Amino acid sequence: MRGESLSGPPPRRIGIRDVAQRAGVAISTVSKVFSGKGEVMPALRLRVLTAAAELGYQPNSVAQSLRRGATDLIGFVASDLSDPFSAEIVAGAEFVLRPAGYALLVMSSSHDPETEAANVRHLNSRRVDAVLVSPSREDGRGLLAALGEFDGPIVAIESELRSPLAVDAVCADHRQGMREAVDHLVRLGHRRIAALTGPLARRSGRERLAGLLEGLRAVGAEDDAVPIATQHDAGVAEAEVLRQIDGTDPPTALLAGGLQLLIGTLRALDRRGLIPGRDIALVGWDDGPLPELSRPPIAVVDRDPRGLGAAAAGLALKRLGHGGVRYEGGAQVEIRRARFIARASCGGSIDRDTSFGGLAHG
Repeated sequence: MRGESLSGPPPRRIGIRDVAQRAGVAISTVSKVFSGKGEVMPALRLRVLTAAAELGYQPNSVAQSLRRGATDLIGFVASDLSDPFSAEIVAGAEFVLRPAGYALLVMSSSHDPETEAANVRHLNSRRVDAVLVSPSREDGRGLLAALGEFDGPIVAIESELRSPLAVDAVCADHRQGMREAVDHLVRLGHRRIAALTGPLARRSGRERLAGLLEGLRAVGAEDDAVPIATQHDAGVAEAEVLRQIDGTDPPTALLAGGLQLLIGTLRALDRRGLIPGRDIALVGWDDGPLPELSRPPIAVVDRDPRGLGAAAAGLALKRLGHGGVRYEGGAQVEIRRARFIARASCGGSIDRDTSFGGLAHG
């Protein structure tokens, strides 16, 4: 009939009491099975799981987590999610967290320190169990203050946060990676080497600079180093590279410490008609489709972002006591190897008869 509802009352939600009744066990036994706390005999566990499947019971994970004072959420504040490097960190962290029963809540700051602090406070309001953070700066007071308000494990990725907080860190060995790249270029005859290190307000930038100077100092050419500390901005990188290659003493080799810095460098070389591996040597940072598919392929220092994400997630789980043992020692700093991959963009040995860094393949 018109106006008469054809739908009956909503179906009653199946609860833990129903499962206990179907399985013929106490409610506390069902609770132990689904919370993972307390021992349950295998036969009883099987009866509970069978009854739950027959009834279509779905445990309320939110209510369970709140009862035990946890949300099973890990927050991650990335400096720039448009960079594939950050996406790979997320993939590595999720690979570790998902089997452990945790979900990753990801936010991006787009290299803005104020947004980083706001993101940390938002994650705190969501009651995440731990925070992973890849900050644009290590000395941002707003970020440090926001992290100080968080009462849980904090793991910095590619940064060492200088604060009274016990902040764990997972970092790539940028100094060693840069040193391997510089040593390779030196063997090809290069001495005038320019390196876009990224900002020195981050550990990665400082360590790249140290590797550059160490490598050239070893052959008595430290004064020929051209360090260029810039933000991770392609436009800024392009302008800096143009300034160097248009100068009176241009570099014969360039190193770009990040995707945006590499993009800016390639734009500058294209504007001047210079081909990597033929007219100038080029090394990028972080492997991926752009370096691999460029012509010629671009040599890189690869820091394994998935490995960094997995290691950071593992440290957070140790602090949370996952697996039954909670780590409560001092702040840990894990340094992971960065690997130099030589490719054709480095070219051959320098032809010193040319006026501008030309390379002879021999």
